[in-house]
Amino acid sequence: MQDLIGYDEIIENSMRSVIFETLKKIEKAGLPGKHYFIFTFLTRFPGVSMSKHLLEKYPDEMTIALQYQYKSLTVKHENFEVSLSFGGKYEKISVPYKSVTSFADPSVNFVLKFSMGYGDLEEIESEDYNESNQANKSKTEIDLSAKVVSLEAFRKNRNINSDPDNNA
Repeated sequence: MQDLIGYDEIIENSMRSVIFETLKKIEKAGLPGKHYFIFTFLTRFPGVSMSKHLLEKYPDEMTIALQYQYKSLTVKHENFEVSLSFGGKYEKISVPYKSVTSFADPSVNFVLKFSMGYGDLEEIESEDYNESNQANKSKTEIDLSAKVVSLEAFRKNRNINSDPDNNA
């Protein structure tokens, strides 16, 4: 049966909003405790902005870390901008959330993986890429394994044999 609601897109957008909300929390105050973030993104995705030197070095995909050597983090609704140190020189990068293929906070073992890959990028580059085209696309094969999030690891240990009428 064809998904006429577009669950895959809804889930992807929700997962990308986690990145936005997380970056918004640290935009002004910086990273709390031992948190740090690792992003992997497609460098040729529309809206990615980086120096020619970095694009030549990372023509398809790049992984960056927000930990010690970053400054000027600006969080917007469609993208984030940050200056990162490469060989002692700061360079500004603009990363649309839709270009991100993975996001992680290793300090708490949190990872999000997105289903976009190189094939999707080639499709985007070969079309007039705009919101109406994207909304009208339908995918025949959807990898939902990257979209399943288990909350069990975050719940406190419960006694399964407890009496349900006992509110203690």
